[in-house]
Amino acid sequence: MNVDSHLLLLVHNILFREWDPLGVNADEAAGRAYFNYIVGFIGLLRRGADERKLSAHLLRLQETAMGVSPCDPERDQVIASRLLAAYEIAQRHIRPARSAEELLERYQTGERVFNGSRIETDDHKALSGCKLDGLVLRNSYVKLSFHGASLRGADFWDAELKGSDFSQADLRGAKFHGSVLGDISFRDARLEGAQFNEACYHFRMLKTGEFPDG
Repeated sequence: MNVDSHLLLLVHNILFREWDPLGVNADEAAGRAYFNYIVGFIGLLRRGADERKLSAHLLRLQETAMGVSPCDPERDQVIASRLLAAYEIAQRHIRPARSAEELLERYQTGERVFNGSRIETDDHKALSGCKLDGLVLRNSYVKLSFHGASLRGADFWDAELKGSDFSQADLRGAKFHGSVLGDISFRDARLEGAQFNEACYHFRMLKTGEFPDG
């Protein structure tokens, strides 16, 4: 994942999952509502826009493009700060996480992409019940408890997840393309819009539109 695609992902997640002035993010398919605004924000960030300019742009979009009223200047200021942090993160090389605790700590500072991580122990179930929307663990080998976690739009493409626990997790819009899902639980998980095509689930290849058993 290059800098451009990494930044696009981070900005989209902030606009859709955190800002969401249209109030549509209960539906993963509604994420497209903000696609047209991403390039504008990336341009501002590259030109060195500060928090004030980003906040003004957020306000202008709501008033002119979206017709949202009243606006929330304090929330816009927080989102502007998050966008600046995302730009800083996107300039760095993507680094795998070495433990569940490290992954959570870095996620909470704004990172989302942890491709190539290898985490085989999760003694304290550090990620259970956590908010991890938009988490990206492509090409990773992890055995983790995501019990009750929010993983909306998470990306586990080509990950080996054997022995992980997704019971009661919110996996709406999550991607498991080509993942290995042996000895894994999806009991009572929310799977609306999740994609499992070509995932290997208990020695069976799932086809497009198929879901694993609970």
